Amino acid sequence: LADGLPRGQPQVRRRYGVTVALRTRGKERSNGDRWAAFPADGGKYYLLLCDGMGTGAAAGEAGKSAAVLLRQLLTAGASPGEAMGSLNAMLTLGGQAGAVTVDMAQIRLDTGQVRLYKWGAAPSWRMKGGKAEKIGTATPPPGLSIGSGREWQGRLSLREGLLIFISDGVDGEEIPRRLEKAADAPPGELAERLLEGETGDDATAAVVRLYPLGPKGS
Repeated sequence: LADGLPRGQPQVRRRYGVTVALRTRGKERSNGDRWAAFPADGGKYYLLLCDGMGTGAAAGEAGKSAAVLLRQLLTAGASPGEAMGSLNAMLTLGGQAGAVTVDMAQIRLDTGQVRLYKWGAAPSWRMKGGKAEKIGTATPPPGLSIGSGREWQGRLSLREGLLIFISDGVDGEEIPRRLEKAADAPPGELAERLLEGETGDDATAAVVRLYPLGPKGS
């Protein structure tokens, strides 16, 4: 895969910066929810949330391995489809079907456009104008087979509002109430409130917001 990746991508003028506020709680000492947020070539920025199934050390290792592999491929120039396809093949060949779910956001820092990729992950949410909107649908997790199974994909603009990622340890039925109750809270406080009362599983909430940069895009 690395041999076929493009080199020397043109510079892109960044018009937006990214704020990511994340809170996580593990049911056991080792948290199965693992995340990463990082820039990549071409004016892109990625947020990953990989949820190892179950709790404890095994779940933590599955989440960590998935997040590390995806980050390495994305920063090397792989597309999200290529990176997630590689993870799917690794899980399938290793007999680890359903060991982890994947939530990914690819953010364009020149346009504020976001592409979402979900494979077995809980729906995300968009908060805009004080209203909460659910984004994404449930799909089977990766690792079932190499030739079948695809992630859900979606697009949105993040020039206004917030994007919220949650793991399946967060009660989805409570999300609209919690979001609308704390609509004006800073991202860190909002992420904390999303985890109120969650004790049954590893639970993670990430709040993403863009802000405009100066004329030089610095």
